Amino acid sequence: MQKDLRENRRFRRHILSVPVHVVREFPHRGETLPGLMMEISEGGFSTMLTDALRPGERVVAKFELPGSGYVSIEAVVRNKNQFRYGFEFVELDEKTWEKIKQACESLPRYEGGWY
Repeated sequence: MQKDLRENRRFRRHILSVPVHVVREFPHRGETLPGLMMEISEGGFSTMLTDALRPGERVVAKFELPGSGYVSIEAVVRNKNQFRYGFEFVELDEKTWEKIKQACESLPRYEGGWY
């Protein structure tokens, strides 16, 4: 079943383990949650957080992309598995999308499981 899920994804995921700061929007506007990014793709990322978010909640994620420096990106929570959250990017501009695409091309592929 896990293999089928990987084959159905729009974008291939890549390993990226960097600190991330997730800034909440409504209703907790401005609250910052520190976390650790686990994977990234051209469409979103997953991260481990110690505080609860709800699917559908919008945030701004701030993290460092290899070779591109820091980025600040709007995202929405799409799924949750205990402390691990999946986010989808929201309205990326062309320049930021290109930075993410280049970073993904330089990173190892995520093939599933824990690492």
